[in-house]
Order: sequence, then structure tokens, then C-alpha cells
Amino acid sequence: MALAAAGHRDEAVAALRALPESPHDLLREARACLIARAALAVGDQTAMEYAYAELLPAAGELAGAGSGVLSLGPVARYLADLAAALGRDDEAAAHQRSARAVAARVRAAG
Repeated sequence: MALAAAGHRDEAVAALRALPESPHDLLREARACLIARAALAVGDQTAMEYAYAELLPAAGELAGAGSGVLSLGPVARYLADLAAALGRDDEAAAHQRSARAVAARVRAAG
């Protein structure tokens, strides 16, 4: 994301493509959300597709919350942004609704 913010698109894309497979642990979704943000920042469709596929099974969850260390908010919010960028407008709208529902559950529980 730092490379993208500094205007180094090609280097950012290369860094995204060089990322190792993420371990199956409690921070997997959080890492995938960061990949999604970086992919969106540079318009890397391959990385967007990867992040979307990684995040879809966790659509109703908070990213990283299972770790108890951090939360990056509803996974569905990232899915909505990815779907919109990939031209999947109906999916984007459905993910937006899901993100609002997850956020409402969190507020209600707090």
C-alpha cells in the first residue's frame, strides 16, 4: 500500500504478485483485506480476484476479530469494494447490505 501511495504502481503490483500464500490462521482475513486495499489502490484485477475469493467464505465476519488482536471491520465491506471494482454491481450491493448488517450486530453487542 505504501508503494501505491507513493505512486509506484508497477512496484506495488509486483509486490502483490510476489506475496506468499497466507497461512490458515486467525489473521488470514485481515491479511486478505490488506491485499484487497492494495489491489484496489493500483487497479490490479488479478489481485482483486484473488482477494475476493479469499474473503468470500468469511463474508459475514469481522476481519481479524477472531484473533482478538485487531479488527478491520466487516469483511463484506471489502467484498463490496472489490465486486464494484470488478464490475459486479449486484454482488457489490448485496455485500454492502451484509456489511451494514454485520456492523449493526457489532453495535448491538457493544
